[in-house]
Amino acid sequence: MKLTNNFGAPPSVVAAIEGDPYSKDGADFSVTELIKPPQIRRLWIEHDDEISVDVREEVWKLLGKGVHAALEQGGDVGIKEQRLHATCDGSTISGAIDLVDDGAITDYKVTSVFSVQQGLKEDWERQLNLYAWLLRQNDIASTSLTIVAICRDWMKSRANVPTYPKSPVAVLKVPVWSDARQDRYMLERVRVHTQDKTLPCTPEERWARGAYKVTGGRGRPKPFNTLHDATSYVSREQNSSLRVVAGKAKYVRCESWCEVAPFCPQWQSEKGDEGNGRRS
Repeated sequence: MKLTNNFGAPPSVVAAIEGDPYSKDGADFSVTELIKPPQIRRLWIEHDDEISVDVREEVWKLLGKGVHAALEQGGDVGIKEQRLHATCDGSTISGAIDLVDDGAITDYKVTSVFSVQQGLKEDWERQLNLYAWLLRQNDIASTSLTIVAICRDWMKSRANVPTYPKSPVAVLKVPVWSDARQDRYMLERVRVHTQDKTLPCTPEERWARGAYKVTGGRGRPKPFNTLHDATSYVSREQNSSLRVVAGKAKYVRCESWCEVAPFCPQWQSEKGDEGNGRRS
């Protein structure tokens, strides 16, 4: 990956971003890689030398590293930022857990107020349960899973708004899956990343907005971002006339947040269809 500096960030900031010491420590996959769409991972590998990312897109990672470094020096007891390894279906998996204290896993996230307002992200739940799987493979039982979210854009002046976080630090409890569910999900992710055929990204993985809609009710069709949300709505309504159909989605990740989008056959094909008056 090539790091550009199109907006004139100081050399010290650029150097700090370039000096990221991240490593999988020889593993085939990290936990965070397994959670990502396999198509994105493979395109990164194939086009690593061609991908350009600007400093402005990476600066929040720098803030996250600073927060993690400060917390590591704090007074918490337990295992801090230790990378664990285990094997699943012939592949080596590694993960660096922020804090493990007597089986209690804590992961720190530097994020936005908006993310906290949306509640626990599915990827956060998946990540921490795969950490619990790693811990179990190393003969340590996990007792609880917690996200400590630090809001980089929190404003005290808005703290009295009912839906606004009362503090820049939010604690989110994560459901602990059964051992069997953790095992199934880990195996599923390893196999989807190691199979010969690369699967296209799903609407959920592309952060689709309006990917599905429910028809058959009164008024206009009701849009939903995920199939789960759409089918859950139909189940709650108990109306046999309701149907879940594909909507005209806006793919936020592809349009604004995916560095491999210029090399993605799925996205480029859809852009070509749009230009020809066709929209999937």
